[in-house]
Amino acid sequence: MKILHVILRVGLGLMLLTFGLNKFFWFMPDFDFTGYPEAEHLFNALRFSGDDPSAGKGYIMGLVGINEAVVGFLLIIKKWVPFALVALVPISVNVVLFHAFVNLPNIGPALLVAILNGYLIYKHWDSYKSLFS
Repeated sequence: MKILHVILRVGLGLMLLTFGLNKFFWFMPDFDFTGYPEAEHLFNALRFSGDDPSAGKGYIMGLVGINEAVVGFLLIIKKWVPFALVALVPISVNVVLFHAFVNLPNIGPALLVAILNGYLIYKHWDSYKSLFS
């Protein structure tokens, strides 16, 4: 069972590192927002300084990308894992909510990240007990 936890932790870390770096270098194609203009508008507003790509880059996706890349790196090297998992919670929740409300067909990867994050938090629950005492 321990090897499964290592695989899940490293797999989540690699996924986050990839998605985080993608927010800077855009080497993966964007999701297909065909038929979902609200999703495309919101995504472009977060990625750029407005809905128009010529307006310049925004800062939100950069912050999200840094957080994802750092959390992914920490998970891969097994350093400060409980902290990394807590730092991932706001992003997990927001990505799931984005897809749930404006782009449901592409919710798969978001749910996978949120479920893995929740499971790994559960496995490290002893580290969080002092927060709730």
